[in-house]
Amino acid sequence: MIESLLHPSRRHVLMTLAALVAPSGCAAGRLPSANRYQPPDVAGLPLTIDVHTHIFNGSDLQIKEFIAQTAINQEESELRVVVRAMGAAVQRIAWHRAPTAADELRALQRYGNPPPQAPPRASATAAFQDGYVLGRRELQRAADSVQGTADAQVLGPTPGQRGDGLGAAIRSLPPTYDEYEERQRDPLDVLGSQPHLKGVISFVLHHFNYRFVNAIDYLTTYAKTPGRQVDLMVASLVDYDWFLAKGQAPATSLAAQVDVMRRITVLLNGRVHGFAPFCPFREAMTSRNGQDGDSMRLLKRAVGDAGFLGVKLYPPMGFAAWGNASLPVWQGKRTLHADASKSDFGQRLDTSMRRLYEWCLANDVPIMAHANRSNGPYDDFKALAGAEYWRLALAEFPGLKVSFGHLGDTDIEDHDAERSRAYIDLMTATAESRGARVYADSGYFAGVLGRPQSVIDVLDRVMDAADTQVLASRLMYGTDWTMVLPQRNVDNYLAEFDAAIREIDRRRAERKRQPLVTGFFGGNAAEFLGLRRGNKARARLDNFYGRHRMATPTWLTKVDALPTRG
Repeated sequence: MIESLLHPSRRHVLMTLAALVAPSGCAAGRLPSANRYQPPDVAGLPLTIDVHTHIFNGSDLQIKEFIAQTAINQEESELRVVVRAMGAAVQRIAWHRAPTAADELRALQRYGNPPPQAPPRASATAAFQDGYVLGRRELQRAADSVQGTADAQVLGPTPGQRGDGLGAAIRSLPPTYDEYEERQRDPLDVLGSQPHLKGVISFVLHHFNYRFVNAIDYLTTYAKTPGRQVDLMVASLVDYDWFLAKGQAPATSLAAQVDVMRRITVLLNGRVHGFAPFCPFREAMTSRNGQDGDSMRLLKRAVGDAGFLGVKLYPPMGFAAWGNASLPVWQGKRTLHADASKSDFGQRLDTSMRRLYEWCLANDVPIMAHANRSNGPYDDFKALAGAEYWRLALAEFPGLKVSFGHLGDTDIEDHDAERSRAYIDLMTATAESRGARVYADSGYFAGVLGRPQSVIDVLDRVMDAADTQVLASRLMYGTDWTMVLPQRNVDNYLAEFDAAIREIDRRRAERKRQPLVTGFFGGNAAEFLGLRRGNKARARLDNFYGRHRMATPTWLTKVDALPTRG
């Protein structure tokens, strides 16, 4: 990361941030494009879109409740690596102390426009340092609170004893971000010698960063992949308020998160765009007389005004894509609001989902759904992510454009894609075009980092099957950043996937199958997101860029150069 901090593009980003929120009161979108971040020239590289990322921090969601209710003692959780490594310590971290939206806007002013005599590197370091100091402090406080309790074994040897472990790694965290980056690359250092802990600590530290820092960190991390850089990262917000906290908002409200994401989109000249969350529980609780509730109002503002590309759904939180009216799963769930136990609750959820789907169909708004049966507070809630409920939804609302996050299984290589096949079947259900606009992504395919050959073999088999050739034009690249951070060697995710898809294409060429690489890394996402000229989504983008005086992003010119699909 030190190298990336020194990169001229990163220095330029952080030197120009304050121009977006200048004390004069000018709106971010009304400043000349020359005052905005100009990304490195990627015009000669192939189009690459990551459709599944997150850049939120600990003040944006109820992360303590999320971990307690969905990850503790649950093997299916994407956070199982964090929980195994940190045990009770992860529950003692004060995640809500991360920067709020107001903090972030002040940071954009403070660090974006240093005095002329200030070294650019010092300005760049300051933004990263802020988050690091917060995260280090909370990690060390959490470790101290666990020491001496029954849970202390997770920390490893106590001070003065021989041996390393989580506690030693946390205690050894240096006071500056620069030193931290240096030490974690040193195999002789306490942290550098424990690669299984580096990702876990990095995950925690990211949740105390400014969101724009996490976006810049992502873009610079994957700018190092030879021959390929990420042109566009699609960052989803999430809404867990009603299913995890009985409607209590996090430290940074969803409305404020939308505003911050709009600023980041403008700042990074379209390299980052958002997906807004929709929660039918929130919608049901805030809708009156059949009118839009808070969730629909937020979504319409995000897509119509703030540069968001689509909507994110998280069914394992506690709702089905369709057919809630016939389900009894909310009865007796003590963590839910009392309304969830009422006999008409499932019907109210379906009413909310109908409102969403009809609006998405009318406005060509894509939906990304968490499709892995994980990260639900109850086992019967996790099952609500199942393909059978999406089959009902597609039958009731033909033409919906939906992507199944994780292709239904983050451990696809362990299950030979068996869990994914039900979702793939929906793509091939062409009757009345029900499956014609159904996609999926490779988010959190962590196996590509540790067992790439296994991932290659299973993807090759499932994509070559006679009845699933549709995947060649529907599967999209995704990382699930920042959730994937605890995995070892996460910096190689793009490089490993590039190598994997090229190996699959080599095999496919021998069988005279169409190549995957162009579609997987960008072309399929361009179709899903509706980025081609003439689409409603593209019109919204062009309007957003025009209103904010933004130059056309390089990646959009690459989209325009893609061959037309039949």
